[in-house]
Amino acid sequence: MGKSNRKNSIPQPAATTQRPHTLLSGLMPAVANTIKLVRTPQPGWSEQVFDELHAALPEERRAAFQDVLAEFMQLGKDANQALERAEQQASEQSARLAALDVQGAALEARSGEYERREAELAARKQACGEREAQLLQRSADLAIREENAAAGFLKERIAATAQLQMALEALAGQRLALQAELARVGEAGRQDLDARVEQQLQALRERERLLDDQAVQQATKEALLEVEQRTLQRRTRTAEEVEALLRAELLQQFSDERAAHEGKISGLKRQVEHAYGEIDQLTDQVDAWRSFEATLAGRTPDQILDELDGLRLALRDRERAMRELEALQARDDSGAVRAERDALLEELRELRPELADLRQQNHRVQLGVMEKEHWEREKRLLQKNKELMEKGLVELEGRIRGLTEEGQAQGAFPELGRMDTDTTLQLTAAVAPIPELKQFTNELRERIALSQPDNPLVFGIDDLQLFVGGLAMSQLHVLQGISGTGKTSLAKAFAKVVGGECTDIAVQAGWRDRSDLLGHYNAFEKRYYEKDALQALYRARTPALVDRINVVLLDEMNLSRPEQYFADFLSALEKAPHDRIIPLMESSPAHAPRLLAKGRTILLPENVWFIGTANQDETTNELADKTYDRAFVMELRSRHKGQQWGPREGLRQVTYSFQSMKEAFDKARKAYRKEVEEILESLDASPLTEVLEARFGQSWGNRFERQAKEFLPVVRAAGGSLEMALDHLLATRMFRSGKVTGRYDVGADDLHAVEAALDDAWSRMSLPGSPERCQLAIDKDLKRRERGG
Repeated sequence: MGKSNRKNSIPQPAATTQRPHTLLSGLMPAVANTIKLVRTPQPGWSEQVFDELHAALPEERRAAFQDVLAEFMQLGKDANQALERAEQQASEQSARLAALDVQGAALEARSGEYERREAELAARKQACGEREAQLLQRSADLAIREENAAAGFLKERIAATAQLQMALEALAGQRLALQAELARVGEAGRQDLDARVEQQLQALRERERLLDDQAVQQATKEALLEVEQRTLQRRTRTAEEVEALLRAELLQQFSDERAAHEGKISGLKRQVEHAYGEIDQLTDQVDAWRSFEATLAGRTPDQILDELDGLRLALRDRERAMRELEALQARDDSGAVRAERDALLEELRELRPELADLRQQNHRVQLGVMEKEHWEREKRLLQKNKELMEKGLVELEGRIRGLTEEGQAQGAFPELGRMDTDTTLQLTAAVAPIPELKQFTNELRERIALSQPDNPLVFGIDDLQLFVGGLAMSQLHVLQGISGTGKTSLAKAFAKVVGGECTDIAVQAGWRDRSDLLGHYNAFEKRYYEKDALQALYRARTPALVDRINVVLLDEMNLSRPEQYFADFLSALEKAPHDRIIPLMESSPAHAPRLLAKGRTILLPENVWFIGTANQDETTNELADKTYDRAFVMELRSRHKGQQWGPREGLRQVTYSFQSMKEAFDKARKAYRKEVEEILESLDASPLTEVLEARFGQSWGNRFERQAKEFLPVVRAAGGSLEMALDHLLATRMFRSGKVTGRYDVGADDLHAVEAALDDAWSRMSLPGSPERCQLAIDKDLKRRERGG
């Protein structure tokens, strides 16, 4: 442990370091050109800023800073070149857009040609309408002739039939000619329209392919610099929107024209088909009349009527004869029918059981089919579930693989690794030496009170004197007391007023080992999950905090047993400072943080104090002797609000040096070493030692002697007294519950004996006053016994 006061600020550059004029003279013009091209505001930094930053860096980091400047200058040159290429490509895009405008004008001219052809088709449609009117007139004439034929005008019917045949032949010819004309016009128009549309689409596809190739090349070049990417995207997006709009308008126009022409052609086809249908109906009527004329065979209607009457009379005679024959047959066949009926009934009775069996079999078969269908559905569902699970498993494997690769890239300790590169933690902060311990303790009381102006934290001066002595005795403090006495507030306020950091950790019920406090290593992801306590220990060793006083607050530390989750720390606190190693992993990973010993263990820093708060209720655990014996224990009672005392105003915030506090502790030990050794020798030779061994099985150990030599001098230097310090140490080490008091295997006479021995030892050590804390513990235990507790 060195005694130098480590309060240096940022290291000053060596006198021989040269300013990087060459790099800066090339960098600033490159920055100016880039700002001009990308049209951004002038930044706030200048060549002088780089000079100051270069001068503020340590000597060993300046070479790296110059490399960064060189790379930044090269990046500016590359950005200028990329922007010049982007301007050239934008000009080429403008030329292509002009060519597209010319092509759009040509397409508009072709659209006029399509309109002229549409007018021609409309004229042809009108001609077809006139022909359709002629056909309707002829149909009316045929209807009149049909009426005359129904009236019996056979001669006129024959003449009309001849005329109708001639008209039908003429209409058939016209139909064939009209169909051929429509097919020719429609096919020619459709082929021409399809050819033109396909030609335009092919041209658009070719342009689109060219633009796509250029876009691919453009995207490849855009990756060079973000500035070039934004410029090219803005201009390319405009070109693509114009092209897409023009292509969409042309395709929509061609589609509308084609749909209109096809609709007109479909209408003409429907009209022609309607005319064909009417012609077919007239042809059927003519054929029917011809068949009727052939049936007449030269007979008159009266002759046909006479034949019809005769046939009706013959029909009635035959029907009467049939009814008579059926009645006669029914009388003859009634017996045979009854016999056949009886036989059928008997057969029916025999078939009914078989029918019931068949129905049962059918029911069983249906149940089997339903069950099979049910299992088929279950099988399909399971198969679908299997496919979904396999898909999810593949996705999960991909995510895990990605996380693993990301974790490997970051290293096994990502948070600790970031601290290695955090510039705020790599610069040494300015610290101030602490004054004399008495003055430091008095100022500490005032600063803690001012840390919360709305609710001042006022602690007794004797509590703070003991607290400062505990800092010298142990890095583990246990603050006990009822809720609201300021246990947590004292730890946080102390770290704040001395300029250190306080890491607040809420202990959870169920903690079992150090992984609950520090974190754990995931072998699958190859990553260590660093918890706040581990980060606080590592941060305390960085240059920014290595000479500051830091606190790790274990709030409600006895919700779980500290002897389990804090076991490694309890063991490490018994060792020399350089041997206080806490293992984290079995083997050293790749890219281990710089401040980890061997890449897998962390050294417990001397400038970190663990301050735990402990409540005594049904939700907490009793602290074991292992924890009590290694910690500084202090019970806080009610706050000192009634005292007529107030802190001084105007105290400035100070960051105290840890090294200076160590030196003050060493100075106090040397100053009061002789007095402390005499007290311990008298205590060891007093009857108290014999009473403790004989009646309680307790003895002074090496740990007690070592703690007394570290604790008593510092309390005395902080403004307290040796008797107060010794009283506190005996009360928390020997006379606490479980050692001398609070036991059921000793009697009241034993307590009176140890009380008398304590008073005798106090007289032998020539200490003023009396051991109030020890006597209070004995009196409390005697009262418990009187109550029968």
